[in-house]
Amino acid sequence: MDYDIQFKDLMIKFGEKTIVEGYNLNIKKGEKVLISGKSGTGKSSLIKALLGFVEYEAGEIFVQGSAIEGKDFREVRNQFAYVNQDVTIRKGNVKNYLLSIQSYKHNSLEFSGDYLLDDELMNYFEFDPHYVLKNSEDLSGGERQRLGIILAIMLKRPIFLLDEITSGLDKELKKKTVDYFAQCEETVIAISHDQIWEDQGAFRKVRWA
Repeated sequence: MDYDIQFKDLMIKFGEKTIVEGYNLNIKKGEKVLISGKSGTGKSSLIKALLGFVEYEAGEIFVQGSAIEGKDFREVRNQFAYVNQDVTIRKGNVKNYLLSIQSYKHNSLEFSGDYLLDDELMNYFEFDPHYVLKNSEDLSGGERQRLGIILAIMLKRPIFLLDEITSGLDKELKKKTVDYFAQCEETVIAISHDQIWEDQGAFRKVRWA
């Protein structure tokens, strides 16, 4: 079986508290997975363990058949396009931020036009190109989320890690966003409380412990 991601007997602890123990999950290449569960139960820690931001006490994680333990996480992260709820953007002019992203050697962004973002994606996600001329702190939560989504897609990486990315969007944009990731070729792991992800029908719902 061609798996992109495998969690085997995973244990994650925060201090003395065990968040998850003996967790197993296999995700096939190109599969769409929705992780659901109660708020505050540590669902985001699963994605953060993949990225090397959270250490796991026991078990194994495999990405495209290779165990990540002991690897340089910069190499592992090059397989992921990660968007979280807050979409951390450096303070200051958004255009300068985009130029800095373009300069990173591991990024293969294909910029177009005068705004350093893909025109079709800006249109699809209803992102006004003039937002690029703003300072990041002047963007609304929904604008930041759409910017993060567009950049993640432009990275052209094989696996999307999406953590509550529709929380700041209106109903129409939520649907367009979910539909986009349901129909893409890449593997998708989504964490969300928005019912629209489950209603879309393309995502395998996985319960978190």
